[in-house]
Amino acid sequence: MELGGVARPSDPEHHASESSHLLDGGSNAVRDGVDSHDGHITVEEAIETIGFGKFQLGILAYTGLAWLADAAEMILLSFIGPAARCEWGLSSFEEGAISSAVFAGVFVGAYVWGFVSDMKGRRLGFLATALFTFFFGLLSAWSPTYLFLLLARTFVGFGLGGSSVVFSLCMEFLPASSRGFWLVFMEVLWTVGSVLSALLAWLILPNHSWRILVAVSALPFLLLLVFYSWVPESPRYLMVKGDVEGARKVISQVAYINGAPVPTGSLSLAKSSHQTVGKQDRSTVADGLDDKTKGSKGIKGAWEIFLQLFSPELKLTTILLWTFFFANAFTYYGLVLLTTQLPVKSHDKLISAEAECMPDGRPGTDVSSYKAVLITSLAELPGLVVACLTVERFGRKASLGSLLLGTGLFVAPLWKPLSEGLTTTLMFGARSCIMGAFSILWAFAPELYPTKLRSTGLGTSNSAGRVGGFLCPFVAIQMMNNGHRILSVTLFSAVPLITSIATLLFPVETKGLRLADDIRSEKPASEDHVGV
Repeated sequence: MELGGVARPSDPEHHASESSHLLDGGSNAVRDGVDSHDGHITVEEAIETIGFGKFQLGILAYTGLAWLADAAEMILLSFIGPAARCEWGLSSFEEGAISSAVFAGVFVGAYVWGFVSDMKGRRLGFLATALFTFFFGLLSAWSPTYLFLLLARTFVGFGLGGSSVVFSLCMEFLPASSRGFWLVFMEVLWTVGSVLSALLAWLILPNHSWRILVAVSALPFLLLLVFYSWVPESPRYLMVKGDVEGARKVISQVAYINGAPVPTGSLSLAKSSHQTVGKQDRSTVADGLDDKTKGSKGIKGAWEIFLQLFSPELKLTTILLWTFFFANAFTYYGLVLLTTQLPVKSHDKLISAEAECMPDGRPGTDVSSYKAVLITSLAELPGLVVACLTVERFGRKASLGSLLLGTGLFVAPLWKPLSEGLTTTLMFGARSCIMGAFSILWAFAPELYPTKLRSTGLGTSNSAGRVGGFLCPFVAIQMMNNGHRILSVTLFSAVPLITSIATLLFPVETKGLRLADDIRSEKPASEDHVGV
């Protein structure tokens, strides 16, 4: 389709006033260029027409900072456990419970924040999660007892559950033609967070308390709060909620920052339904929700939105995503913990990876342990490169399945003690593959849900993943310490191998497809039909 009747104003105020005319429901919009669809244009088409530019780079950087902050808090689990064990004389079960407490918090938080962002907005949802995580992250650094630390880290996990909110916000600003690549590429910031966490631990823990490391790891969330005012609300969310004027202003802002013209046409909620949304028919959108959910609030509204995830159109997708998030989280965080838990062979002697405690209560982890965490964190970069190169060329399903298969094959030989070099190499390959797979899954999952359910769907999937995160410390720490190495490694190998085959069950490949706004929307069109 050809988009005409554009303007290049010199200031944002003029840009906003022009966008009110160009993205309008009047007859002039039809005459000015979008006549192939009776003058209708969706937010997706507007974003695609404006194209990728400075605005998208900014929103990617902000989301990437959130990813970096999340990674720092999660990789921290490799170091908090041993340090707390030495300070309070914890058992293996109690040490593993610290990591599991975080995942238990994420399990609840992912759904709560997903629901909040679908009902109240992406911006508000993420603001609450950043405040929550920052406060309890700092508070946990001053934990006087083990139980206090356990409770504080649970609330940190509750805040971290909102990571899916900013991810949904980011993807709703990206053009379909490059969305997969940029969502996967953004995962580089997760790896940066992992590497920084390992470097900070190496710098701080040998000579200082673990509490300093915990406090420093919470600081990236302060930066997110500082730059929060710059982040706009998602225009897709505003359209679904009936705030047409708000959506127009955001689209105008994106166009102005990118130095692009504002596309013409009457904003429509869903292209397939040709439902026009003008200044005087805001009520026709009615939140884009089914009749039974309109006006529902609180627990009832949350339950009704949750049930829509199991509608005939989405049931299989939801079950598969829950399974895949569980498998990926179980494997990824299990490998993170195994890095400091796997015994290795040295001169035919078995060397335990468990740190001895020093007289002052600090863990006596040697340099090799920090080096192993750092190397395996850097291993995520090759996996991300592979994911970036394959996700748009071969599609989400094929790329995801191949990387999960590679993960299982790299882990399998670790059932017996190997040399330090070979163990690190295999862990390098496994960590690389699982990171690539996880990054593709995070790009794939929100594409499978319509706008009105996207944060809730991604949030519940993230919750399912945290069940895997909750269980993995008992497999990676308690089983290993109790001599069940073969069983532990078998589980971490079999889970990704099985799920690699299950990728064939996904009902749709989203490569190059537009995002849907509503369950009732028809299957999105290919990017080849988007006017640019």
